[in-house]
Amino acid sequence: MQIQQNDKTTAKSELWHIFLDMFEKAGFLFLFFFLVYFAVYMAHTQKMSPLLDTAALLPASGEMSSANVYIPTVTESDAHSAGTNSESRLPSVDFSKAPQGKEEIAAYYAAALNRAKANAASVTLVEKNGSNYNGVVEAGGNAFLSSAAKSLMRSFLKEETPNITFSDRTEIQENFIPRGTVSHLTAADLADAACREEGAYYILTVRLKPDRNPQAGYGSGAVGSIITKSEIEDAVDGKIKMENLVCAYDGAASEIKIEKATGNLTEIRTSLPMYLELTSLGLDCRIGLQFDEFWTVQW
Repeated sequence: MQIQQNDKTTAKSELWHIFLDMFEKAGFLFLFFFLVYFAVYMAHTQKMSPLLDTAALLPASGEMSSANVYIPTVTESDAHSAGTNSESRLPSVDFSKAPQGKEEIAAYYAAALNRAKANAASVTLVEKNGSNYNGVVEAGGNAFLSSAAKSLMRSFLKEETPNITFSDRTEIQENFIPRGTVSHLTAADLADAACREEGAYYILTVRLKPDRNPQAGYGSGAVGSIITKSEIEDAVDGKIKMENLVCAYDGAASEIKIEKATGNLTEIRTSLPMYLELTSLGLDCRIGLQFDEFWTVQW
């Protein structure tokens, strides 16, 4: 009888040790997984915290740190055309002082246009003129090409006084200079630049270096609404087969008027002289075109 009791006591003791052993192992596994989870959580938090800190320092959407400091934004159409974050290439500008030198004038000019596209109450196209630049209509002596070139020229060179006002934000972005995008004018684009004071206004004038097939918003396309290859092809409407099509801009020029007290753009005049160069029927053609626009801006 005593032996049976001792056996039971021994069995209970062994079961208790097995239970304690299992408990210790379970506790170790729990502690292990807890430490792994904690380490992963801390690593994730440390990775995200710099972004949270940066966001906390940025002004809310639509706010500016100063009434005279322009922080650029990018229109939806510009984001699509550029395919990347274009805003990083648009510097902020202090409108409280007159820009000096090409770097400051280029940044000021682009910011003034982009600010108007983003915030102006309305813009008005007062004049839109087209002319035959330097009288050039060269068609290799071919009568058919000469006739087609003149027809193409007439389709673009229309003198208008439309006085069209755009007040819808989308319409402003699609029609105001530069059409459908924002200005990325840089000092490298400029041949000449100047800023003068006229009473309560700054007058900025820029003349660009010649360029070929510029992209909308860049080079000549930063100060005016350039003609695209597709627009030329649509105007020709398949009447002639064109090859080696080049839009050679010959020194685009622009003048803008800025209110000193607010930094608001009130007027802009642009002139885009160019040569349309192409090959057709084995002959080289060259047509001179010039486009002038005058806009006013209302706030």
